[in-house]
Amino acid sequence: MQKKILILGAGAWQVPYIRKAKEMGLYVLATDWGENPDGKLYADEFASISVRDKEKSLAYAEEHHIDAIFTNSDVGVPTAAYIAEKLHLPCYTQEQAELATNKFVMRTKIKSIGLKTPQFYICSNKEELLAAYDKIETKSILKPIDNCGSRGVCIIDSKETLEHVSQEAFDNSFAGKVLLEELMIGHESSVEVLIDKGQEYIMGWCKKQKSPYPYRYDIRLDYYNPEHTAEENAAVEEMVHTLVHGIGMQDGIMHIEFIWTADGVKIIEFALRGCGSDVITHLMPNLRGFDIKAFLLNKAFGIDTPIAFTTNRLGTLKFVIPRPGKVRRVSGIEEIKRLPYVLDFGCDLEDGYMIGDIKNGRNRPAFFIVAGDSAKEVEEHIQEVESLLQIEYYG
Repeated sequence: MQKKILILGAGAWQVPYIRKAKEMGLYVLATDWGENPDGKLYADEFASISVRDKEKSLAYAEEHHIDAIFTNSDVGVPTAAYIAEKLHLPCYTQEQAELATNKFVMRTKIKSIGLKTPQFYICSNKEELLAAYDKIETKSILKPIDNCGSRGVCIIDSKETLEHVSQEAFDNSFAGKVLLEELMIGHESSVEVLIDKGQEYIMGWCKKQKSPYPYRYDIRLDYYNPEHTAEENAAVEEMVHTLVHGIGMQDGIMHIEFIWTADGVKIIEFALRGCGSDVITHLMPNLRGFDIKAFLLNKAFGIDTPIAFTTNRLGTLKFVIPRPGKVRRVSGIEEIKRLPYVLDFGCDLEDGYMIGDIKNGRNRPAFFIVAGDSAKEVEEHIQEVESLLQIEYYG
């Protein structure tokens, strides 16, 4: 009899996991709050259930007698942990899920285990926000406590700015609460980590290019592992080890965002899933020569897969940030997809698409992933992709 796995979330970023599960001979059930998400086409069964709805999701899991639970969606993490506990399935705990999805709880835990984190305050209304602003002596950053993709995130340089943008942050919080914290100055990075029986394995870490202030979404992530210094690697390894053991992770994956400050490495946030935009499903397997999707899906059943990284290549995820305007035509897409070093390419742009101000990760209209054997080679690949992608506008 086929083993059954329930995958919470069936959007575009979940499709690689659904398809991999099918390749592995699993019977795949998928849920999503949308009626017709991309993953519905590939799953054996689909139900339109919000991944945040714990009770309906549990009832669906019980009805179908699932053998495993999985998600690569932040909002699905608490539900996955809840179902796993109720049905005695392998997964992270509900406490760990809360740590990874509530930024206030996360900050408090990070501080308690001896890692560096910014000064922060949780606020439930504008009055509390203004009071918190007076306590932070530097520029600050405002963010919902429980969302992702840089939604509602904004740099605050004055009380006037805070009053102007605060409602957007509250609107993007499921709990109706926000975090105001010290703006850390330095170069931002993130690291991808597999955990196997309590031992951490770093797949790679990147140096980022971020959007101009006041917003803070990613524009470019360079995973140039062979070119990192021994000192840099040692700092990342120490941070990862302290965090993984500090929260008691035994198996799975973590995505940790951090910043290089004058006071050393400070954690921005972490998640119990891999980096989005197909970094884990497309880029990392190419850079490290290891089937990450199979490892994670096997872990959902309590099956161990020995971790063995066989390659150490370089790669970049780059987002296309075009100027605002109404798109007339986009050319070069098919040529880009045929390039052998392009691991993934996604583009929402088409005739009539209106490009507005890009305020968060959800608004970025296109991206591509390339890989190579040197930084010079990767940069040449990026330039060729950008020369092929042509956007024409009306007016």
